[in-house]
Amino acid sequence: MAVADLGACEWFVMELRRSGLIDRGQLEQIVGDFLKRNPRSEAKILSDFLVKQKIVTEFQAGRILEGKAQGLVLGPYTLLEAIGSGSMGTVYKAVSKSDGQHFAVKVLPRRSMWNVRLARRQVRAFADIKHPCVVPFVDVGTAGGLHYLAWPFVSGETLESIVQREKKLKPELAAFIALQIAQGLSVAHQAGLFHGLLKPSNVMVATSGEAKVLDFGIGSLLAENEGESLVDTMSTANTMTSGLDCTAPESIMEPTNRTPAGDQYSLGCTLYFCLAGQYPFPDGSAVEKMMAHQTQLPQPIREISPEVPEDLALIVDRLLEKEAASRYPMAEEIVEALQPFAAEMHKAMISSSYMETPRPITATAGRKPIGVNSLRQVVSQKPAAEPPSKRAPNPTQAHLPANVRMASDDPKSGLAKSPGYTVPKAKEGTNEERGFSPITLMLGGMAVMCMAYFALNYFQIIK
Repeated sequence: MAVADLGACEWFVMELRRSGLIDRGQLEQIVGDFLKRNPRSEAKILSDFLVKQKIVTEFQAGRILEGKAQGLVLGPYTLLEAIGSGSMGTVYKAVSKSDGQHFAVKVLPRRSMWNVRLARRQVRAFADIKHPCVVPFVDVGTAGGLHYLAWPFVSGETLESIVQREKKLKPELAAFIALQIAQGLSVAHQAGLFHGLLKPSNVMVATSGEAKVLDFGIGSLLAENEGESLVDTMSTANTMTSGLDCTAPESIMEPTNRTPAGDQYSLGCTLYFCLAGQYPFPDGSAVEKMMAHQTQLPQPIREISPEVPEDLALIVDRLLEKEAASRYPMAEEIVEALQPFAAEMHKAMISSSYMETPRPITATAGRKPIGVNSLRQVVSQKPAAEPPSKRAPNPTQAHLPANVRMASDDPKSGLAKSPGYTVPKAKEGTNEERGFSPITLMLGGMAVMCMAYFALNYFQIIK
């Protein structure tokens, strides 16, 4: 079709051609037929027609009307709609041009610089991880000057939004979701891989109750690999700030120090958030939160939510140990410790009318969908308050804060099943009750303040 025949739609058609969304011959046929029936139409009318015919999506049409057609097709992916944004870029729902499968594609800002060769090595490493809870990134690439990462698309609602809506989760449901996450982490850790950025917004929960951990692999990009960093310092700093509520103390001191032990701490923060409806350190500035992760204990979870079983609270406490060595030796032990509490979720569903096909909750069966018609209906059932346990504390730990005492005298405790865990001795009446000497606190505080000062000044320079 000649340019003169396009009239007021000329610029829009030119942008549509640039986008690569529609084959040139097909585009000319569609536009020609439309203008024969609707001569002298405006670009917006043509755009609405294409959307109504499902030739383009509303998102694509809007981008083209804004003159931003470039970047709608990245390598083998066609972007369909924006579904979120984070510290490293915007996430889009996309379709593969080769097989029609849907993916989540994260597009990094143009200023980002990264090592694509090492990123592709990470993709190959995650290719062998086969677990329903793990959604690893499967592709990386560069197209039109833009870097992108791709994951299989997962539908559902983020754990963060569920908790924000429901205020807090029933202990058995929180434990059931945490159990699935721990199972996924266990498989990854056994393969020598870790998440590095675990937080409630990275956990997608389907109406079946099945949890999916997203962004598996981003943490590896932020860590140093063979002396090289996969992404630039700016992306690392932004990502650490966005995930500060669930970042392990050792990762705060050194952002590239992301390990399986750090995943345990992040899981503890996530489980605390589910049970209490708030993060371990919900208030204060970024610097104050960084200091809190380093030197403070969170408010005991049973003070906020008395219905949380004491032994479940003890699991959270151990996950939130400041020293990595004081957490669980392996993620498999977290699975074992959470098992009894997740089983309570199964019982609750069997006794309700929402259960379609009851399945036993075991270390392996817990990974599968449990056939619940509506997770929201189960979540919204308010738990009955459970009185605090009257069991006397272990006399050998009487000098420790209540929320860090071992439950070794209780055979039902998940902690008692994990050998090798000991609580450091502390001098009563000093900061050592929390496992820190005054000198350690001072040095740690100075280090955090220096890092925060550097980060703030770095951002000012960038701006």
